[in-house]
Amino acid sequence: MKNVSWIFSLVITMHTCFAQKQEWKSLFNGKDLTGWDTYLRAPNLSGYGVDSTLPYMAPIGLNNDPLNVFTVENGAVRVTGQIWGAITSKEEYGNFHIRFQTKWGKLQWKPRDTGLRDAGFLFYCTGPLDYGFKCWMRSLEMQIQETEIGDFFNVGAGESEFQLSPAKTGSGDSVVQYDPGAPLKRHKGRVYRSGNFESAPGEWTTSEAIVRMADAVFIVNGFVVNRLYNTYRMDLQQQTLQGKLQFQSEGAEIYYRKMEIRPISFTLATPKLIANQQTLSLAPGQSQHIEILNQGDAVEIIAAELIGKQIEDVIVNLPSLPMVLKKGARLSLPVALKPGARPGNKIKFRLETVLGPVPDFVVELESNN
Repeated sequence: MKNVSWIFSLVITMHTCFAQKQEWKSLFNGKDLTGWDTYLRAPNLSGYGVDSTLPYMAPIGLNNDPLNVFTVENGAVRVTGQIWGAITSKEEYGNFHIRFQTKWGKLQWKPRDTGLRDAGFLFYCTGPLDYGFKCWMRSLEMQIQETEIGDFFNVGAGESEFQLSPAKTGSGDSVVQYDPGAPLKRHKGRVYRSGNFESAPGEWTTSEAIVRMADAVFIVNGFVVNRLYNTYRMDLQQQTLQGKLQFQSEGAEIYYRKMEIRPISFTLATPKLIANQQTLSLAPGQSQHIEILNQGDAVEIIAAELIGKQIEDVIVNLPSLPMVLKKGARLSLPVALKPGARPGNKIKFRLETVLGPVPDFVVELESNN
């Protein structure tokens, strides 16, 4: 029988999710890969295709790592990226909140030896270890790539619905991007995150995924950057609800650490957050504060979200999250504009729980430089 963790948390976890922090479980002991399997594809595979100049080679395979692609170094999993593959959790999970930290190393390997360093977090992983590009399971992916952490990829685990708007990449390519103001649309391909909230090069970035039944939310350094809903496998005619976890090796050196997971409680509470101002006018060189009072039930805040255009123009200093804001408690969040912010820009600010945004709470931030 499969070892399925927390898929029944809807039934067995009856505490108020807004008021109580569920216990975190470490997925990595900081010393070795206990609890994980490794898998590496054939060395003659190059990028997303086969290097025809090399003879056929068998996959390096399961729990066989002669090149030390996966090692433990200073309390982190070091992945060289030399051969594509993944570490895979031995357990399966459903209805969970996961968080982990990543930092890039210096190594990059052909054909991805130039450009953005790439890796990824895969969840709801099922089926053979070599389903995707001969090295990953059927899964949903939270992209871990330089300046693009939080993009979504589908690795064969079903189609999802997104709130999408057309957008342009830095190179001018037409793409679709998560937009909380757009209608839901079923989509097969990549969905770009709403903004870049990654740490500076050389620093650790904290990424999180809230995975609720067939829905998921991606969070980077405390800010929601992507959402997907109603993931459905047409071949099985059922929703995607559980699976293993994978962390990728994909041509670049990366470190993973502080990998933790906890179950989600589905019991609702009724917080009532009141801001001192519904609209906050921001000017360059000035720091304002969003002052928030909770007049309702205790609420656990796990993230914030900025909605609009050029959301990276605004700096909001968040406390250590998650945090519980009790009834009668106050929260003060410093907010400012980055130098060169666009004048007249209006951005909405809201707060997130494990079950979605705090109801009926939005503050509008307007740049008046």
